[in-house]
Amino acid sequence: MSAIGGIFSDEDVQDDQLAVLKRSLSRIPHDASGAWRSGRIALAAASRHTTDESTIQVQPFVCDSGKLAAVFDGYLLNPDELAADLEAGGAKLVGCSEVELALRAYEAWGNECANRMQGEFAMIVADLATGQLFAARDHMGTVPLYYRREGGRIIVASDFPTLAALGETLGLGAMTPDRLYLAQIMANRWYLREATPWQEIKRIVRAHTLRFDGKRVIGQKYWTPPTEVTIRYKRDEDYAEHYREMLFDCVRRSLRSHRKVGVAVSGGLDSSAIFAIAHRLEGSGQSPAPSIAAYSLAAEEGGNAFELPYARAVAAHVGRDLAEVPLFDPDIDWYTEDGARHMDLPTPSNGAMMWGLEERVVADGARVLINGGGGDEWLQGNELYYSEYAARGEWGKYWQALRRDADAFGWQRAFKRSMRFTSAELAPRWLRERIRTRLRAARRKSDAAMNWLSQDLREALSEAEERYEAELPDNAVGWTKRNTATSPFSDLSHQLMRRQRSLIGVESRHPMLSRAFMEFSLRTPIDIKMRGAMTKVIHRKAMAGILPDEVVSRTNKANFTNTGIDQQFADYVRANASTQLAEICNLHGLQAILDVDFSAPEGDYWAWEIWGLYASAAFLYQ
Repeated sequence: MSAIGGIFSDEDVQDDQLAVLKRSLSRIPHDASGAWRSGRIALAAASRHTTDESTIQVQPFVCDSGKLAAVFDGYLLNPDELAADLEAGGAKLVGCSEVELALRAYEAWGNECANRMQGEFAMIVADLATGQLFAARDHMGTVPLYYRREGGRIIVASDFPTLAALGETLGLGAMTPDRLYLAQIMANRWYLREATPWQEIKRIVRAHTLRFDGKRVIGQKYWTPPTEVTIRYKRDEDYAEHYREMLFDCVRRSLRSHRKVGVAVSGGLDSSAIFAIAHRLEGSGQSPAPSIAAYSLAAEEGGNAFELPYARAVAAHVGRDLAEVPLFDPDIDWYTEDGARHMDLPTPSNGAMMWGLEERVVADGARVLINGGGGDEWLQGNELYYSEYAARGEWGKYWQALRRDADAFGWQRAFKRSMRFTSAELAPRWLRERIRTRLRAARRKSDAAMNWLSQDLREALSEAEERYEAELPDNAVGWTKRNTATSPFSDLSHQLMRRQRSLIGVESRHPMLSRAFMEFSLRTPIDIKMRGAMTKVIHRKAMAGILPDEVVSRTNKANFTNTGIDQQFADYVRANASTQLAEICNLHGLQAILDVDFSAPEGDYWAWEIWGLYASAAFLYQ
């Protein structure tokens, strides 16, 4: 885990510029820091060691010729395979650290290197031979990386304060808020991939590389989520076996660390499975970590977030201790200060709840915390199995699904559901597009969230939606898969949680967001995930015996909405909307949400919108 940055200037990089870059990155907890420059290009990093290899790595890493230098943030899931491929191609590896592998991969495969690297990462390479700065982010964008370009200069960094400090030193001028980005935050409608809260700063898009040669910024996608079903078995047992082997491998690769690894255990199906699998890997001598330790949030008993009975059941089932840490629950001033510290939006309350747990993990000596993030997106399933059956002409399975749904919901609801998705699949493309256009128009007209935006921002957000939709497949199954894998909302959530954990000094890892895990979900039929009222079907089958029965059969889910802080957010908006949001909001339309009682169930429905309004107002105030 590191903070990284780079400069490509129109003249030689100066001492003070490099010093600012290095000093700003060093705000995060780190074990080593370093900087490098050659003429117009400079790199710097502040590194937190999380693996054996990283303890001896030097960042920036420079090749023997001095023509290539690299910095790297994150970790790789496939370092052994990558090293073998590089050595087979003639590369001479010194220590196999992530940053060395990243540089050698670029040296061997150029702009195609990122597609060979699997994990959670961001990287920057200075290529003096071609005179370009190269950067890349992982397939899900779990590790943030931003850039600001002006004329023949570009600066790249892990965070906004570093870009702001560099911009001031380089004389790039003041930064201004991006009103359209804030509009999507306030409306909770997500269509912008490159935008950030600052007009002058863009994010490198996930699964993309970026090149700058002093004249042009060239972005290139290196991975596209597959949408075709290519993994088929006749029996559920075969799917379960394949899934189990894949998940064990994903967890094993995520455990690579030179210190004890923390495992976040909520008691849900996903994190519980990762904990139980990590325990089995350790017991069989297959875990690359020296040990593991389990941590769970101790919410108030009787509340919607109280999951301790399930987490305790898993711990008892595998025979391990469970550290129970109270939810972090600060008042609104903490959130406002958090946003100001990062020159960004404040952390949402459900993310802030993890602060105490993450501090405990670091205090216990761990540098890595793995969790079940991604399970809901990739295991839950949806009713689009009707579309898949219709597209393949599998009417026998279609009838079986209809009967299952009728048993779960009644024939009227089941038939209505099946017709909705069947007609969407069988309709000609032109008709699907016409229906989708009309549905979008109707939704916008009745969308209360859009009504509190100013007229120009409503129109701009609608145009952004049209552009976003145009990039997605026109059939329902492909649209849903691609949207799940590329939604800009997850960029925000990864960005906010990554910066929190960097500040604490722990690296989060997500086995269920690895490419192998996601591609298994994308390439298998939907009906192995959802049948009738049951979700995560194949996961439950694969985890039978590995998890206790009360967790495998669990159908309820915790709710981590914090009604107390939501009420404070709402009060902040009521008090400050007329001054801080007047230029971007219709204050009359805003009344619709300000009239909501956020201590009542209705408040839960609007929780993201009220956070977005508060976060935008607080950001504009700073």
